[in-house]
Amino acid sequence: MRTVLATTLLLAITAKVNAKSCTVQSSNGRSDDSPAIAQALSECAEDSVITFSEGVDYNVFNPVKANLSNVTIQMQGNLHLSQNITHMQSIVNASANTNATSLYWFDFKGQGINWIGSTNITTGWIECYGQAWWDTNPPNGTGAIARPHLMHYNTSNAIMQNMKIHNTIAWGVVVNGENLTISDTFIDIYSNSSGFPFNTDGFNVKGNNISILDSTIFNGDDAIAVQSGSYNILFKGGTIGYASHGLSIGSLGQDQSKFAEVENVTFDDITVVDAVYAARFKSWIGGQGLARNLTWKNIRCFNVSFPMFVTQSYFNQGSAQTQIESGSTTVRPNNASVVMENFNWVNFTGTINSYMPGDGSCVTDPCWYDAGFPDLKHNEAIIVECNTNTSCSDFNFENIQLSPQNRLEPSVICLNATAELNPQLGLEVDQDGYCVNATYVPVSS
Repeated sequence: MRTVLATTLLLAITAKVNAKSCTVQSSNGRSDDSPAIAQALSECAEDSVITFSEGVDYNVFNPVKANLSNVTIQMQGNLHLSQNITHMQSIVNASANTNATSLYWFDFKGQGINWIGSTNITTGWIECYGQAWWDTNPPNGTGAIARPHLMHYNTSNAIMQNMKIHNTIAWGVVVNGENLTISDTFIDIYSNSSGFPFNTDGFNVKGNNISILDSTIFNGDDAIAVQSGSYNILFKGGTIGYASHGLSIGSLGQDQSKFAEVENVTFDDITVVDAVYAARFKSWIGGQGLARNLTWKNIRCFNVSFPMFVTQSYFNQGSAQTQIESGSTTVRPNNASVVMENFNWVNFTGTINSYMPGDGSCVTDPCWYDAGFPDLKHNEAIIVECNTNTSCSDFNFENIQLSPQNRLEPSVICLNATAELNPQLGLEVDQDGYCVNATYVPVSS
């Protein structure tokens, strides 16, 4: 209801304020429509409505970048990226960008950029043709070289609605800004071969007061990854799955010279299907920072390998192109920790994947998601790895009802969390007040 009201209000404001409109012309599949798109974005860069006509196909064979202000993009047509991998790689290589500044095929920046997709499921799609890229991944590789990310959505005081994306090449939508509501997104990433869709994050988020609501995300990496510099983030409703790496915070602390900070994040009312992780926190050895007031609640898990997972020894097996920020990925001194305060996991139900855990992203022995845990039985409901006995405080596990498929009792792996700093922990502790690796038995405070 809130989404409908927001859209109605937006359209009413648009009708009064946006004095100009542009309809993007299509070549009907005969040529590259990027110049026509660029022209429309230039002519209607302020106080405008830009329309991609319903059911019409547009070829976007070259990147599109625009600075806009108070513009509504009505995506009623379908956007098709180039299927010429060599051409796209040459553009990425020429950009010479690295880390989070890697080239985005769509790069929008400015205040009040609204994306309104079609409510018709058959149109309004961005077709990325990622399967061909995944199939070029070399044996034991972690993704083809020189991959473009899909979209950088850098705006504030705006909404994105009914965004539909199929088979991204790498990252999906990187969101920066404040006062944003994103709703009814459909990200559909699925490989029909042994080629794994590495680094196909759904949303990477950095900003303040950002809500992502009622969305469906099937992909091969984080459904959402909340990055340093994020405050008051809500991800609520919907379903994530396939080879998803879950509802993630981080990774934080890769650049040891920077203080990472995330505060007030809630994940609520989510169904997680066939994923590696459901609730996930990841920070790097030797990183510094503070993550505070994080909650995962009302999470339904079906065939999930690691329902709740906290690590402070994260590493990224991918290339520099997939690193969020600069910083060494190996030989890191363990001289600092991202401090974690007031983490809550409440009302988790469902099943743990005991028989075929993980996904197709394993290219090492042990697999990256098993590293550091040599004796996994795949009945682990909770894994908490605090770097020190002071880096975790006010953790709370409440009403956890997860059943391993192998019918073992659900278990806990827990390192360095203390009863003194976590009085509401809800997990068993030893005589010295440290949490223990054991069968999961709820403990009342």
